[in-house]
Amino acid sequence: MSESADEQAGEGEITPEAAEETLNAMFDAIRQAKVSDLVLSTASTLTSVAYGKLELKELDQAKLAIDAVDALLALLAGQVEDGVLRDFTQAVTNLKLAYAAAVGPAQ
Repeated sequence: MSESADEQAGEGEITPEAAEETLNAMFDAIRQAKVSDLVLSTASTLTSVAYGKLELKELDQAKLAIDAVDALLALLAGQVEDGVLRDFTQAVTNLKLAYAAAVGPAQ
């Protein structure tokens, strides 16, 4: 026996109870998250963005991303493993060198 259109339409709807449960789960995840992990994740994302912006020659955007990562790394000192911080510091150094090469010599 086939379902009516009304019964099929109701299958994808989210009940208020399900929405509340999802929202509570999200709040629990936020409460348990370590800020240092979130900052590190943001630094990682911005590092990737900076490389992409350099490739696209969007130098103002690349510089903003590079400077943001640099600032975040200062906050992460003592909060993450030394090796992780060292790797990101090296990435920022590489980004700064690539940015300087993209900007070219001063006129």
